[in-house]
Amino acid sequence: MQEKVLGKIASDKLRVFVIWTPRYFGDNRQKATASMKLIGDKRATHFWDGKGWLGKHYGQALKLPGKRTFAWDVYFVFDADAVWGQEPPAPSEWMHQLGGSDGKHLDPEKLADMVRRRLKLD
Repeated sequence: MQEKVLGKIASDKLRVFVIWTPRYFGDNRQKATASMKLIGDKRATHFWDGKGWLGKHYGQALKLPGKRTFAWDVYFVFDADAVWGQEPPAPSEWMHQLGGSDGKHLDPEKLADMVRRRLKLD
């Protein structure tokens, strides 16, 4: 994502929020902190969701492939006016790396296009 999406969009209007959450045995804040270098873009802010709250919420709110109920390895695009309150907002568009053939499987070029459209760069 760093190279194929963020590296191709120079706009300072873009904000990136990376949520690290435990998904596999041994996942923890320390491993997440070490992984932050994978997305070192200055527009990125990293968070640790140790209880997996966001993954559970979006797992219920979105139709994930394979009847999954936990969202991880997902990429959300929000409009600039999205409001984060008690409940997180629904993404305007999203993609995932969870398998299946639902038409939402991650394509970095399409994701970059989605972001450019939201930023009105095209």
